[in-house]
Amino acid sequence: MTLTIHTEEDDQRQMAVTVEVAEERVQKAMRNTARKLAKDAYIPGFRKGKAPYQVILRRVGEETLRAETIEDMVQVIFEEALEQSAIEMYAQPSLDAVEQNPLVFKFTVPLAPVVTLGDYRELRREVAEPEVTEEAVAQALKKIQERHQIVEPAERPVEQGDLVSISGKGILLPVVKEEEGAEEEPEATETESPEEETLFDEEQTELLMDSDVIFPGTPFVENLIGMSAGDQKSFNFNFPQDFDDESLAGREAAFDVTVLDVKSRTLPELDDDLAKQEGSYETAEELRASLREDLQKQAESEAKNQLIESMIDDLLADAEVLYPPAAVEQEIDTMVDSLKGQITRSGWEWADYLRMQGLDEHSIRHEFEDTAVERMQRQLVLRQFIMDEKLTVNAEDIDQRIEERLEDFGDNPELRDSMRQYFQAGYAFDMISSEVLMDKAYERMKAVLSGD
Repeated sequence: MTLTIHTEEDDQRQMAVTVEVAEERVQKAMRNTARKLAKDAYIPGFRKGKAPYQVILRRVGEETLRAETIEDMVQVIFEEALEQSAIEMYAQPSLDAVEQNPLVFKFTVPLAPVVTLGDYRELRREVAEPEVTEEAVAQALKKIQERHQIVEPAERPVEQGDLVSISGKGILLPVVKEEEGAEEEPEATETESPEEETLFDEEQTELLMDSDVIFPGTPFVENLIGMSAGDQKSFNFNFPQDFDDESLAGREAAFDVTVLDVKSRTLPELDDDLAKQEGSYETAEELRASLREDLQKQAESEAKNQLIESMIDDLLADAEVLYPPAAVEQEIDTMVDSLKGQITRSGWEWADYLRMQGLDEHSIRHEFEDTAVERMQRQLVLRQFIMDEKLTVNAEDIDQRIEERLEDFGDNPELRDSMRQYFQAGYAFDMISSEVLMDKAYERMKAVLSGD
């Protein structure tokens, strides 16, 4: 054996590996290095490649020859050490130190994360099946009507349902806090005056005169009703205390607006003609049924994602997760690469983007760190759940999902065959496999939470 190996695992799933190389092997490697150097070196009195080892050693110097030899040996020695120690490397290792004589390498090898889940099978929660309400269907139908609406200039005052272009400004007035026990109000200085907060400041913007859409629960739209093109108006009101946007709740707002033009809207009837305009539907009832089906699929998908995410929260809360720092770096690498891809697709050069933002890659990596840790931990506990529950994906599962996908491509046999081949390889295959696995995880999570 030419290697003496010592390993020690730390508390961060890293293996410290110390490898001492027998001097006999080092000397043999130095001779090989000398032969390589001799092939290119011109040494008086010797043909190229024929100079003896001792001549090369004197010419190059033992220290230099040894250093160059050690540099060539690093990768080979590391791979042998991993094999002899049966260490499974999880991420990029690091070479921490090299002692030249005797030759000793010190590596740090990241190990695979280890996840121990708590007693998640005791978790209980009511899992309600998603339902699509008539109100949701009605809203979807209204959006279709709006896509086919007829908009025309209106030479009249503003009415409910109109599209109105306005210019002007809206601000939130400062909140004045009274100090208890203050006998007289101090003089305000310029630095003490609270700054106004702008809601909007537009030369022209078009708004739908619908109180359920524009600042719901306020008289904003009511103040514009009856105004005509060219009219100007200033008005104030207070947002309700229970306003959806908490930053506006209870605040007083002031507006100064001018109506630029008024347009009327005519929505088509929800009839068979509209259904035919919208797509391959013969009747309004077919359109309604299709919308309900789409909404049901969307609701089921959202419910599935919400349940999985909440289950991951529960798993993570009671799990022990050990991972090497290199695992976080890998996740940050993924996030940075994703951002680079987005920037490049937007037409920017990565270096130009960093310069415009006043950033460098180090600062971006630091900013991503907390998110990377959270993402990685969530992925790890989900993977452990799948492993503990012995969930797998087989060929029949994939084939069935592909056939379901092919239903979206009609009866064209050539197109279906082409898409089948697409789904059976590469990224599309991985995506479908992941979908099937997540569906199985979802069903198992529902069963656990229901006590089955």
